Amino acid sequence: MNTTHAVMVIMTIGLAVVFSLMVAGAAFAVGRWGGDPVPNCVAVASKAFAATLTVLSAVLAVVLTVIK
Repeated sequence: MNTTHAVMVIMTIGLAVVFSLMVAGAAFAVGRWGGDPVPNCVAVASKAFAATLTVLSAVLAVVLTVIK
């Protein structure tokens, strides 16, 4: 694996984490606007973060396997 490929993989992982954080923030905000207490909103946001990151990691694994 050359350095360009490695850097692109690292940047893609970072982008997946940032996108997952944005989804978690949106889930938290929707819960708060709905009037849910903060602990419930944190739980929903953490589930959204984990689910998004899991799906993006699976997609990234498949793409890297196909490219490699």
